[in-house]
Amino acid sequence: MKYPIYLLMGLCLLVNQMGLAQAQDSASPGISFYVLRVIYPEGEKQGVTLTAYNKSPAPYLMQSWIRPVDPVTGDVDLSWHGTPVMPFIVTPPLARLEANDELALRIRRNDMPLPNDRESVFFISMKALPTQQPDGEQMVMTVVSNIKLFYRPTGLVKRAVADMAPKLTFSRAGDQLTATNPTPYWLTFSRLAVGNVALDKPALRLMVPPFGKQSYTLPITASGKVSWQLIDEDGWDTPILQQD
Repeated sequence: MKYPIYLLMGLCLLVNQMGLAQAQDSASPGISFYVLRVIYPEGEKQGVTLTAYNKSPAPYLMQSWIRPVDPVTGDVDLSWHGTPVMPFIVTPPLARLEANDELALRIRRNDMPLPNDRESVFFISMKALPTQQPDGEQMVMTVVSNIKLFYRPTGLVKRAVADMAPKLTFSRAGDQLTATNPTPYWLTFSRLAVGNVALDKPALRLMVPPFGKQSYTLPITASGKVSWQLIDEDGWDTPILQQD
């Protein structure tokens, strides 16, 4: 299942895009992005584009930058404050997004090295800052959106997740379910369950790294087949797969 992301004015959001991410009705005012993730093939020498749409009657300043992934939570690493330097830049880093208009953001690589045998993942962070001063006791609100950026070196195809899903294997030890990923891609679950016991959405934010493993906590009493779905390049769920 796939949804556009709408960032509503009135609260501070850290929106981590997932295949089943909650979204608001399409008539809702706010800033929206019609993608759940950005794929950056190495061959795109001019970079890739992400478009922000402002469906509100007010203009906003959009501040955009790249941040790392927290390996413990799978969310944005909030402890990062500029070091190490990220291997991508967003231009323009600060721009005005007019009411009922759109803004194209360009993501480009810099000279920082990245692995050439596997995918790399980061977050594109975008903060929407009101341009008008509040009246009286009105509260000033900011909105932050975080969208995953996947960098694919030459040799990795642009559309691969659905084909990689059957390659995952699983093992159980006590309350730990461990997923093993033999592929060069970062894999994100939209659903992972043992029998009738499914992991909740915060747990699913933990991605399975390329050529690596990721463990998930389940009730020790959970039993039955492991079933899973991944989030593909367009934000859709892959077909359900099972392992005994």
